[in-house]
Amino acid sequence: MATGTFNFGLFVIPMGITLGASRSFFGWAQTIRLVAGGISSTFIGKLLDSHGPRFLIPTAAIVIFFSMLGLAYISKPWHLLVLFGIIGLTGLTAPGNMMGSVPIAKWFIINRGKALAWSTAGLGIGGIVFLPLTQLLIDNLGWKPTWIVLAFCSIAISFPLSLIFLRRQPEDVGLNPDGISSSPFKSTKLASRPQEFQWTVSNAIHTKTFWHLITFFFLLGLASGLSEVHRVPYWIEQGFGPQTVSYAMAADAALAALAIFGSGFLLDRYSSKNIAISSCIGFFFATNLMMIAGNSFFLFSSTGLWGLSVGIHMMVMSFIWADYFGRTFAGSIRGIVLPASLIGAGIGSPLAGYIYQAANSYMPVWWGLFAIYIVAAWMVSFVRPPIHPDATNQFG
Repeated sequence: MATGTFNFGLFVIPMGITLGASRSFFGWAQTIRLVAGGISSTFIGKLLDSHGPRFLIPTAAIVIFFSMLGLAYISKPWHLLVLFGIIGLTGLTAPGNMMGSVPIAKWFIINRGKALAWSTAGLGIGGIVFLPLTQLLIDNLGWKPTWIVLAFCSIAISFPLSLIFLRRQPEDVGLNPDGISSSPFKSTKLASRPQEFQWTVSNAIHTKTFWHLITFFFLLGLASGLSEVHRVPYWIEQGFGPQTVSYAMAADAALAALAIFGSGFLLDRYSSKNIAISSCIGFFFATNLMMIAGNSFFLFSSTGLWGLSVGIHMMVMSFIWADYFGRTFAGSIRGIVLPASLIGAGIGSPLAGYIYQAANSYMPVWWGLFAIYIVAAWMVSFVRPPIHPDATNQFG
């Protein structure tokens, strides 16, 4: 969250003034990063399956560090596109971050939802910290020094922790998923653990479930692109001060973290598709509150409800693939499907900018969000867990 993801909207107005860049340009910058992440996702997914995140994340952290330092010295708009493209190729800042979620899916089966909740909550906590901090730095230092400070924050957190602690999967260090002992004298959970069929990419892509989920995440990615970069400048143009908006967005992140915890526990017990539908409903009403935008109540209510919906959506994105298709090839499958979400977001970001420039208003964009969330909720309602060929042979 320090790398210009959730907090990128705070840079749009000051960087736009300095560089002479339009809103659609910043949408294209986001698109370049997302497309680059989609290009590298298949390769990164396979590396996560074969080698794990221990060296991938430190390498990505170094590349991002120098790219963010470069952002402090850009003088032309196209410099931003190049550096964002490099950051995107690392895969570390992509939505539904595979480097953070795939290893968790490999380490847990029974408690996968709760484990993902703890790990994914870091994104919400990061937003709570770095959104107000980013605006504070911009107000007092300017946007260029802010990129430098954020670069050092990012590498100081991600590099040592991942290098020291992360491993590919529990079997690599003589353990079992969920921390279950293999000794029959210490635990009976290993034998009672539910069977999890392992799907290869080839098997997965021949199921209706796979394509229903890809369509759903494409739609939610499109909605994210339409809104993510543009919500901050929208609120500022409604007359709210930048620091007030940063606090509202921090509340967004705080409630996202809360929703992550809650939905993580719920996903271990209830249907993931129903929880996915609830996120669409939350986004729908958050957009409605945003369109009213009458006073601070609507600002904080909209961002708060939006945060709850984001938290639920993030958990579903991280959980549902391993839940339906197993953990052995989780990285490879996620690497194939992640581009759908990124392409949607990549289309949405500049499209929202063009619509704003044509209409001199974000209202048509928000009406488009209404339609997307309705269609997405309808689409995911048809999702069913796939039946593995081995299960068919075993029982019929």
